[in-house]
Amino acid sequence: MAYTAGDTILDDEYNTFVTGDAAGTGTHTVANVNSVWGAGTDDKGWGQSGTISSVSAGTTISATQWNNFLGRIETLAAHQGSTVTDYSALTTGDTIEAYATVSTDLSTVYNNRFDCAAVGTAISTTSSSTATWTTSVNTTLDLDFSSAATARYFFNAGGTIRLSFSRSGGTSNDKNTEWTDLCTRSGTVVLSGSSSHTVNSESLTGTTKIGGSAGGAGSAVSSINYHGLTGTLQQIFIQYADTAPYTANYIKVEALDNGSGKVQLKVTFQDDAADTGNPTYPLSGTNPQSLDKVDGTLTVSASAVPPATTHISNSWGTPAWTTSEAL
Repeated sequence: MAYTAGDTILDDEYNTFVTGDAAGTGTHTVANVNSVWGAGTDDKGWGQSGTISSVSAGTTISATQWNNFLGRIETLAAHQGSTVTDYSALTTGDTIEAYATVSTDLSTVYNNRFDCAAVGTAISTTSSSTATWTTSVNTTLDLDFSSAATARYFFNAGGTIRLSFSRSGGTSNDKNTEWTDLCTRSGTVVLSGSSSHTVNSESLTGTTKIGGSAGGAGSAVSSINYHGLTGTLQQIFIQYADTAPYTANYIKVEALDNGSGKVQLKVTFQDDAADTGNPTYPLSGTNPQSLDKVDGTLTVSASAVPPATTHISNSWGTPAWTTSEAL
């Protein structure tokens, strides 16, 4: 029997809403509440306990079962910030009939499963150096979850990783000034769980640059999201300096997922431009190469920002940062 508004809810229809298939054995390819709420697989699942049980063939759906299902839709929507119907609770003796809005609301919370209306407290770290450098410096930061599953729950429920860069102090010259500018222009690089979703009112596209401003030629932001990472480093962001003669300089971010709960991010600061700006060289008695240096304090700031736990529980634990390669 087809699902039509006003019809009595049948067991196979209820099972499809709850688990994704009429038999109640479960599938993640059809919109259903358990694939989003429970363990799911790959890009589905928030890792929450208390998934809704299917019913046997011929079973009459009770008011309690139907209310639990509708309530789960509302809870999923509340976490996401999605708009769904405010369903009235049924009482004993009421007929369980199909609502015209149920299929639409179910599709909404299934399709918006990466959305997150609010976020929790960031887990942050920095990698910093005051060493003078000439050509290239880099740092590698690892965010360790207890398992591949908990890492997946973090990103599926709206968690993000955020990186920003800064340079301050040191010698007063054009090269240092342009590196400071490049760090500022690079804004915040955000790695999220989907190539199109909203977290805390921010529209995210897998890898997203927030703030900052345009870079020089060759600058690029990848659409790679957490689920697009592999066991090999992939470039997700690069921004070049925008002012000559420093347009060969860039900041690059690469990322990988080792498949066991570790997300690794490598940040490279590459200085391929000769210092011909300030002071102009060669000066009398000065080695020109002595001016082709970057100094001051260079810093990479990293944060893991979890989803809020107002409507769901923390199923991802507390990931920890380690610096496997310092600046």
